[in-house]
Amino acid sequence: MKMFKRFAAALLAGVMVLAMLTACGGAGGSGSPIAPGSDVEKAEAFYMDVYNAMLEAEYQNDTTLKAEAKKVLEDSLDDNGALKSGKKMTVTLESDNAFVQTAITIVPADANSSTPLGLTSEQLTQAMAQKDKAIAEVKGQVGNSMATLKKCTKKMAVGAVKKGDKTYVAIAMTMDLSSVMQ
Repeated sequence: MKMFKRFAAALLAGVMVLAMLTACGGAGGSGSPIAPGSDVEKAEAFYMDVYNAMLEAEYQNDTTLKAEAKKVLEDSLDDNGALKSGKKMTVTLESDNAFVQTAITIVPADANSSTPLGLTSEQLTQAMAQKDKAIAEVKGQVGNSMATLKKCTKKMAVGAVKKGDKTYVAIAMTMDLSSVMQ
């Protein structure tokens, strides 16, 4: 469990660095063209792309985990996107296997924050335009822990919900820590 908490902390560090970058305005960058669809679909595709690039992987947005991430967002956020009383930014799902754990983290507004990051349509467009920069900065911040995260990550998903004029995101990862303990 102690090792799982370390990996969850590394994941959260990556999420926080990414959140700080997406909250920054400004145009430019060589990001991919904006995908058609709703802000929720765009946010899910954007964060999946970023995490796949960070982990040098090709995870699909697991439908079961995505539903769990959306459920955490719906259960944890009020209609204005604020964290409800007694709710946490990171939720760990129960598992029959002590080595296999799933953590769902709501993307925070900034480091050490218990305030969820809500992106307007314009901010999401700006973040997507700066995707390559975000990936490079996150890789620089978390360093070697990405290789270990990649080794133990079995499934991954991004869920997003719209609250008012903002989109909120949660990242879900299922990790098998037995693969890094051998």
